[in-house]
Formats: sequence, C-alpha cells, structure tokens
Amino acid sequence: MRGLAATTCAALVAHAAAQPAGGTPPAPVLEGNASGVFLNDAGDVLTARHAVTGCRSLFVLKDGRVAEATVRAISSQPELDVAVLRSDIKPYLGATFPRGEALPTATISVFSEAHGPLQRMADRSAVLGNALTVPGAEGLQLLSGAKPGASGSAVLDAGGLLLGVVVERIAAAPGASGGTLSRLPSLSGSGAAAGSTRVRAETAARIKHFLRDNGVAFSESDTPQLGPQQSPAARAATLSVGVLCG
Repeated sequence: MRGLAATTCAALVAHAAAQPAGGTPPAPVLEGNASGVFLNDAGDVLTARHAVTGCRSLFVLKDGRVAEATVRAISSQPELDVAVLRSDIKPYLGATFPRGEALPTATISVFSEAHGPLQRMADRSAVLGNALTVPGAEGLQLLSGAKPGASGSAVLDAGGLLLGVVVERIAAAPGASGGTLSRLPSLSGSGAAAGSTRVRAETAARIKHFLRDNGVAFSESDTPQLGPQQSPAARAATLSVGVLCG
C-alpha cells in the first residue's frame, strides 16, 4: 500500500538521521523487491517491467537514501520485460551498453547480482564473475545463483559493459519451475540459492531499441570500461539501485 510504504520509508530516513555524528552507521533495514541500473546523469533507472507493474507507489534505494520514483517509460510489448524509473537520486556513474548487438557465441563469465546482496558483498572488488552465459540459447540466458530481488539487475561482461538485465528464472527441464525474481520469499538457509539455475535476461539490443523509442538517454561504446584486473562486481555496485514496490 502507498501509505504503508511511505510510512516505512519515512521511518527509515528518520532513523538514519537520528544516528549520532561519527557513530557506527545503522545496519540496512529496508531492501527492495527488485533491482535496477542507472542509465544516465538524469538518474533514469532501468528495471524489469513486472517489478513495477501494479504498484501504488514506487521508491528507489541507493547508498542509504530512499526516494519516491515515477515510471518514465514501460514496455507495452508483452515479450519485453523492461521499464524506466525516474527519481531525485542522481548517480555517480551510468551504465554503458556495447555498441554491437551480437550475443556471445561462446560461454563467457559475467557478473549479475541482486541489489541487496550486492551491497553486502564484502569482497566484491576481487570478484571478476559469478555467472556464465549459455551459448545457443534463445536470447541471453545465464547459469546464475540469482537471488530474490535480482529482477532488473545488470549483467556485466568482463569489460564492465551492460549486456542486459535479469528478468526471470526459467525452467531448465520439463516439469521444472521458473518464475520472476522479484517479490519472492527469502531463500536464506534453504540451500535453494546456493546452486546455479538458468536465468533469462533482456538483451542490450532489445533494451537500446526500447530506450531510443522512448527518448531515454544512454551510453554505448566499443571500448571496455574496465581493465583486465578490475572488478565488474565493484562497477555493478555503483550502478545498482534497489526498487521497492509499495
């Protein structure tokens, strides 16, 4: 509900403001239902359409800040699961898409993680990848230990370029269960998130066409944004935004 979400966010901000100067920062108490990716200096956030559909209110979360968000663009195509949000939060860095539209033809290591777990990842500066692409699959698919809240999270290659955003866990075999990766119950302690499962992501090519059609600014380049020993996980943490549906 809008009133409940707004009250929760207001309480979080008041709690943070009440901490003594120089004291230990409070532990995070609010986590999004889904994730998003900063696109540009205006603060436009790319996320999954299903994560923001039917919400009476929307908030984005970044570095302890909570801001109300509005939907700037949302796909009307049932097969395209993307949307763009706008809030008052401005990024340090926006994502960069590859200029080309070809998908990897061989298995490559990529990084993708939900906003909440990514912010808590203590060793992310040393993580070069945590998922593998599935060549020959329809669109962009990964073998990933994607956790609840991963819908809308960036898929970054070794050079830090945005290959797509995660939208759903898919069935890898007949009878297996798929489903979206937002608004799911916690899997902590169940072992369900320990192994990799197959995950689908919307591709950079489809996303760029959507952004152009809706006048949303974005960057693209043929040049890697990271050096060989720099961490896509650290870049993902800078780009990542939590999305809260009220």
